[in-house]
Amino acid sequence: MGHQYAGAEDGTATLEGVRNFRDIGGLPTADGRRVRAGRYFRSGHLAKPTEADRGRLTALGVRLVVDLRSPADIELDGEDYLPDGARWLNLPMTDPARHSDFWHQVKTADLAFLRDRLGDGKAEQMIAADYRDQVVSRADRHAALLDAMLAADGLPVVVHCSAGKDRAGIAAALVQRIVGVPDDAILANYLASNDPERRYRPATAKMRPELGELFQPFLEVRAEYLRGALETMDTHWGGFEAYLSDGLGLGPDKRERLRELLVED
Repeated sequence: MGHQYAGAEDGTATLEGVRNFRDIGGLPTADGRRVRAGRYFRSGHLAKPTEADRGRLTALGVRLVVDLRSPADIELDGEDYLPDGARWLNLPMTDPARHSDFWHQVKTADLAFLRDRLGDGKAEQMIAADYRDQVVSRADRHAALLDAMLAADGLPVVVHCSAGKDRAGIAAALVQRIVGVPDDAILANYLASNDPERRYRPATAKMRPELGELFQPFLEVRAEYLRGALETMDTHWGGFEAYLSDGLGLGPDKRERLRELLVED
């Protein structure tokens, strides 16, 4: 898999038409156990699965699909395919108005503007700030995700965004932390989005070389991005436990129930 703790070791969860689809099962917990396989899948959008993928999703018994995309993302990518019997829950993790001026300039390919906004490490700073902000400003959405997973029909679950790397990466890291996965294993699982078979490949081939270089930070995941989100979980509310209880409304009983559902005995 390219990383020691990438996830389910047999790779059987991969899909042909769904980017970055993978099972977090197999990850170690601090008490020496493992995350259960076949319970939590993270991925890119489910708009274009192959027929084989559809059969695979049905065989996996997926009961809940949590879509972290904005309405604009859904319009661009397409609506999710839902396996028979699965319900769909949309919890947008981005504000469509955020950076609206920036994305307008992206569409018009104003190179001078983009160089000023993205060059000299500014792109990385923008992404890192968004990761941190998402932990704070979207705490209600993350709380809703956890509550949905705890419902009677909440597992197995697919939690996805567009490319399956940023929004889905933060959500997966949160769940992994709650059930006791150490941060080094969380980071390795997150960085597996950079593996060649999973890597995000938008239509950048037609870009001028300088544009491609400016956009590179958006096309991959970097450890410092997720470290910033994890640090925010630890500091904004005065500790990770306070984040769970005060930021997410996740009391001890709910935490223990998540561990029972997601960690092997």
